[in-house]
Amino acid sequence: MSDGFQVVMSDLQAAATTFHAEAKTFLGIMPDACPALPDGGSGAFNESLSAVVDAACLLHLQIGGDIDDNGTKLQTAHDRYQHTEESLTTLSQQISDPAQIK
Repeated sequence: MSDGFQVVMSDLQAAATTFHAEAKTFLGIMPDACPALPDGGSGAFNESLSAVVDAACLLHLQIGGDIDDNGTKLQTAHDRYQHTEESLTTLSQQISDPAQIK
């Protein structure tokens, strides 16, 4: 079923931490607000420039959010594997010694 697949808890935790940290780094490379734009001398050009810069700013925020979201998903996977491992350990101990069943 899972030939060669092994979940390493510390790797999941490290990856989650790295994704969260890199999301902050990525978001930090641009200011929170879009920069002031120069006057291009034409209303049509200024509107087009503003639309492009606004789109780039929004896309940057979206990518940063996606990176952080991946860190959250990795953390969730870590937590679920850890919980499952603890549950299986408890179950194994209860099977070995039925007197432990509460």
